[in-house]
Amino acid sequence: MRHGARWLRSLLAAAVVVSGLTMSGVAHAETVTKTVFSDDFGGGRGSGPDPAKWSGNGWDTWQDGEGHLVLDSSLTTVASFSQSSGRATAVLRAGDAGPAWNLFGVRTTNGGTISGRYEALGVGTTSVGGFHTYTVDWTRTSFVWAVDGTQVLRLTPDTAGQPFKLELGPAGRGRYSDALVADSVAVTVTVTAPPAPAWKAFTTYEVGDRVSYKGANYRVLQQHTSLPGWQPGPVPALFQKL
Repeated sequence: MRHGARWLRSLLAAAVVVSGLTMSGVAHAETVTKTVFSDDFGGGRGSGPDPAKWSGNGWDTWQDGEGHLVLDSSLTTVASFSQSSGRATAVLRAGDAGPAWNLFGVRTTNGGTISGRYEALGVGTTSVGGFHTYTVDWTRTSFVWAVDGTQVLRLTPDTAGQPFKLELGPAGRGRYSDALVADSVAVTVTVTAPPAPAWKAFTTYEVGDRVSYKGANYRVLQQHTSLPGWQPGPVPALFQKL
């Protein structure tokens, strides 16, 4: 009986150790930020918006040849966004003061208003003059606007998870100084990264590449051709553990 009790205690202790290793060794899926839409308005002076990216009345919307789009009418993205979460960013210069969500808004896929409950989070009036960063962070159940990092509005849509399009709204009169000027627009989403390939010797790695080694993932910090002994761990200057 004494030996049986000792064996049971040993078995329980082993189970605790295995359980602890299992809990601490749970692999969490690595995520990366992916750009799914971008426009830096690099067209020639007087050219219209890229028709592959934007739809709307383009006759009074033009590029200035210096990386900007000047608007006196609204444009919506051709693409719609159905990801469960993400961030839309626009760098804009407003000619007229007005609500931030009028300059950089969201629409249904057929161009309608997204119905729901609006909640003011701060002063949402745009600043006239100078470029400012407008963001819309979305999830399945909310859209949150911010100007230069300060949240100004939350929209809780009546229909969760519905696809939407982005809109650049009017704020001025054509080619005059009070027009809305867009410097860039981008949309990023977070996605699960594919499994990182195993580290190998005599392989050329570029900055930003991902590799796996002994159950952990690493990001390459410097471009190099790997040699035996240069694996992640012994040479920390080459790899960052994720």
